[in-house]
Amino acid sequence: MVDVSTTINDLSSQSDIDGSHALRQFLHRVRDGRHLLRPGQLAMRLNALDELDAIIGDLSPGVLKSFNSELISSAKALGYRFEAANEMLYETARAEIILQGNSPAMDRWLVELAHDGGLERPRPGLSFDLLDEVVVGVLRLRGPGKADLLQSSEMTAYQPTPARHILDLIASCKFSSDDILVDLGSGLGHVPLLVSALTGIRTLGVEIQPDYASSAQEAAQVLNLRRVRFGAEDARMTDLSSGTVFYMFSPFTGSILTDVLCGLHEQSKERHIRICSLGPCTRILQDQTWLRATARPDTERIAVFKSL
Repeated sequence: MVDVSTTINDLSSQSDIDGSHALRQFLHRVRDGRHLLRPGQLAMRLNALDELDAIIGDLSPGVLKSFNSELISSAKALGYRFEAANEMLYETARAEIILQGNSPAMDRWLVELAHDGGLERPRPGLSFDLLDEVVVGVLRLRGPGKADLLQSSEMTAYQPTPARHILDLIASCKFSSDDILVDLGSGLGHVPLLVSALTGIRTLGVEIQPDYASSAQEAAQVLNLRRVRFGAEDARMTDLSSGTVFYMFSPFTGSILTDVLCGLHEQSKERHIRICSLGPCTRILQDQTWLRATARPDTERIAVFKSL
C-alpha cells in the first residue's frame, strides 16, 4: 500500500500540500452540508462556496487531476448542492419581482450580506463580493453578443458597478416616489434594474452600445419591471428633462464629459437635481461651481452632488 502522505510530499509543492489539508479541514467542518441547505443559510452557503473556490483554485492542475480524486469530487459535489440551493432562492426572488415589482427576500439577503462586515460605509474600491453573486443570480443578465468598438478614446470600457455601491447609492439618495434615476452609461443595466427593484422608483438607462441596451431592456421585460427603461443613445444627445437624479460610473472623459455636464447644468436651471458618481469623474464634479457635494467626495465610493 502506498503511503499517501509520502506521495504528496514527493509529488506536490508545499502550497498543494497546504491546499489538500485545507480541503480536508473544510469538508470535515462542513460535513455533508445539510445544515447549510436550509433557505435561511444563503449567506453561510455563499461564504462556504467562496472559501471552497479559493481552496480548489490554489491547487495545481496536476493535483486536481491526479491526487485524491475522491476528495476533489466530494468537494465539487458539495459545491454543486450549495449552488443548486442558491438557484432555488434566486428563482423565488425573480418570481417575487415579476409578480409585485420587488423582492423582499432579495432585499433581506442584501442587507444581511452588506452588514456582514460591520462597516457603516461599504468597502472602497471596485472589486466584487458576495453581494454581486446575489444580484447576478437574481437579475440573470444576458451578456452582449459582441460589443461594438468604442466610438471615441474618451469613452471607457464597460464595468458594472459593484452591488455594495448601488446599495450605498440608494441609502445616500433616500429616493422619493417622484424621483427618476438616469444612469448615464448604463451598460447591462445593473443600476437601473436593482434600484427600481429595491425602491420602486422609475429608472432610465442611457447606453450608446445597442447590444448592451437591448440586453438590459430584455432583462427588464423578463422581470416585468415596467418602471425601468433603457435607450441606445448618446448621453450628449438624449433627453435629460425627466431625470431628478443622475448617476455616472465614469463612463466617459474629456470633451464628452464636459458636454454632458453642460447639459446637466442646463437642466439644473429648471429644477434642482442630484448627480451621483463613482470613480475618476468625481474629481471633475468637485470642480463644478454649480454643484455642492453632500459629503467629502471619495472616488472609490459613491459621491453625491446637489445643484445650487
